[in-house]
Order: sequence, then structure tokens, then C-alpha cells
Amino acid sequence: MTNQVTVRELSADERGVYHTANLVAFEAMPYFADALFSVIPVAAPGLGTFAVDKHWRLYLDPARLIGQGAWSVTQVATALLHEVGHLLRVHADRAAVLAQPLSHLAWNYAADAEINDDLIDAGVVLPVDPVTPAALGCEPGGFAEDYYAAILGDYQDDPAPGSAGGNGEQADGGEASAGAASDSGAGGQAEFGCGSGSGCEANPGELIAEDTIGGRAGIDPATADLIREQVAIAVRDHAGSKGRGSVPAGMRRWADKVLTTPAVPWRRVLRVAIRRAVGQAAGRTDYSMARPSRRSRDVLFPGLRGPKIRVAIVVDTSGSMGSGDLAAALAEVEGVLRTAAVAREHVTVLTVDAAAAEPQRISRVRDIVLIGGGGTDMRVGIAAAEALRPAPHVVVVLGDGDTPWPESAGAAKLVCVIIGNDQAAAAAPQFATTVTIPSQPAAAA
Repeated sequence: MTNQVTVRELSADERGVYHTANLVAFEAMPYFADALFSVIPVAAPGLGTFAVDKHWRLYLDPARLIGQGAWSVTQVATALLHEVGHLLRVHADRAAVLAQPLSHLAWNYAADAEINDDLIDAGVVLPVDPVTPAALGCEPGGFAEDYYAAILGDYQDDPAPGSAGGNGEQADGGEASAGAASDSGAGGQAEFGCGSGSGCEANPGELIAEDTIGGRAGIDPATADLIREQVAIAVRDHAGSKGRGSVPAGMRRWADKVLTTPAVPWRRVLRVAIRRAVGQAAGRTDYSMARPSRRSRDVLFPGLRGPKIRVAIVVDTSGSMGSGDLAAALAEVEGVLRTAAVAREHVTVLTVDAAAAEPQRISRVRDIVLIGGGGTDMRVGIAAAEALRPAPHVVVVLGDGDTPWPESAGAAKLVCVIIGNDQAAAAAPQFATTVTIPSQPAAAA
């Protein structure tokens, strides 16, 4: 097998098997319907397995669909559920915030274990020796980040992609790229991993966002978020109508997180705020030779590169902030982390009362350590945020507004989120973008 994979549309026979397996997958986990029928199938001869890219394309080796080495329809359905799981759980974005360089093999196993844990709970039949938390020596019910940290020491130096023991090959002879549908009985190992959509390296033959297959380009991030929301609603409704035990606990937890909508429309607020802080609007791109285009062959062409927007979040933890207020603040932090305008590795959190605590670089809200309880002087927190290196483009302040404010604007654009105190919003600096949100009930903290 070579590292060259040339993709194409599925043939009529291949598409027939794919559609049949998709219906089997739907029967097993009907709440996945929007995702299963939204992915864009692409034939990838020689891939040896299934994989996904960041743009919701599903790469299928035709040899696994038809012919002597084909998987059963049930195995194909299981692999479809598994690959869709990578996209729903935004494994690519979550991998990007881990310490770099990333061990792609360790992350592939960790992400596979997170998915397969729920597939088992849903009654989906997995092959012999699947990648599970137990197989990695971990407790079930955890997150991929937890599993990754536990096994990283065994996979610090990944083999080169395409070599024996690389991204697609499981140490015990199974198959990590699909993570569920082992090809050990179908004539050999898969050579490649689960693709860029899983947080691993892009497999040979992966298309860029604008490329089309069958007249369809890849799915954009906003549409992908909508698909995730529709699936989350279906998970919640299914659990409500058929009983909580009908949906894996991990999927219910995932759905609850997706459907917890922040009060502030961060995508819009941040884009407006950062237009004045950087020379181009968030989400726009420019050409750069720092990362040449993947279309380059004999001649190098510049690639499109977007701005790296750095955000510092200052959370008021003074005694005047109740538990409900802090719950509201943390919900807004979650909103910042979800926004497409900001990569999570560029978010820093500072907690402040009369003094600023040490900066915390976080990727999950539950990682934030709330330190404080005294009086409030947000001038201290804002100054500490401005002093970060590299300096932030945007400083977001979350508090009740009962604080002195700086008299003049700093280098970063200031966004003030006033919680449960509409009157205090009038005292916020005129040079800041100010929004108000209600406090949350104390029981939610």
C-alpha cells in the first residue's frame, strides 16, 4: 500500500451499501440521524478504513464496502457511528488545545475510547478488542483528554504516518482509525488514522474546504454547529420519551453541554469587538507563505491564513458576586470557548477581586480555579490582562459592575459583561463594548 490516495465519488454499488449501512446505524442510534445524513461520503481507494475531515467529509475505502475484503453491513454501520462521533464531539478542536506537539496516536486512541464507551452503552456491537477506556487502563465515563493524559507517556514519539504501528494501527492488532470496525479479518491492517476531523493528521487525499465532490463542498463551521445542536435536541428528546437509560450517559452529558446556550451572542459580540483590535475581521483570511497551499506542486503558492485572536477573560470573584452570578460568568466563558472566532489555545482567564490571581490558560470551564472573595477593583484585573505576553487583542470582563473602571482605553479592545446589575452598566467605560445579562439561580452554581 502506498501513501497516495486519490478520492472520487462513490459508485452506484458502493453507494448502495453505504446507504444500507447508514439505515442500520440510524436504527441503532436514531438520535444521530441529522449527523449520519449530513456527512458527505467520499470514496478513498487504498485508505484501508474510514476517516473524516474537518469539513464533515466521510472517506470510505471501497474495499471495505464491496468485494472480497468488505466488512459486513453491521461493521460498516458501527464504523459510521464511530466516525460521526468524532465530528459531533469536535475532537479536532479539542486536540488543538492540548500541549503541542500532539501525539496523534495517543489522541486517536483516547478519542476512540471516548466514542466507543458510549457505543457500548448504546448496545452497538463492536469487534474483538476495540479501543475502550478499560483497554487503555482507564475508568469508563471519562473524557478523551483524561485518557490522553493517562497514556501519553507510552506514545511520546509517534511512528511516521504510514509505517507499521502508525496512526491507524492498534498495538494489539485491532484497528484504531475506525476504532470500532476491525479489519483484522479482512486482509490486513489499516494504514491511516481517523483523519483531520478526529484531531489527527490529515490523511493523504483529504480535500480542502472549497473542493467539491458530486457538486458539494465541505460543511462550514456554522452549519456543523447547527447539526450538533439538532443532534443534541434529538438526544434529549429520545431520553425523555424512552427513558434516560435509552441514551448513553456520555451522550446525555454531551447534549446538555451543547444545549447550554450562553446569554451573550459571543459570535457577534466578539467579531464586532475585535474589528478595531486587529487589522481584519475575525474569520477573514489573508495569504501567507508561512503555510503554503496544499494545492502546491512544483511551484509553491501562498496558503490562506486567518488571524490568531487572543482573548483574556477577567472574572470578578469578589464577595459581592453570588454563586448564581459566578454560574452566569462561567456560562459566558463557555460561550467564548465555543466561538469560531477564537482558538481555545488563545484564551487566558484571570480571576480578580482587589488583586489579580495568576493567569490560567484553560480549554474547559471546569478547569477554572475561582480565587477571591474580597473587594473589587477591575482596574487591577484589566491591567494584569493587558500585561500578558503575548498581549491579548480583546479583554472580556465578567462581573457585577460594582467596581472602579480605568479612565482610558488600553491597547486591547475592552468588552464588559455586567451580570445581574443593569444600573451598573451605565458606569462602564464609554470606550468599552458593554452588555448586560441576568444572574442565574444559585442552585445552578
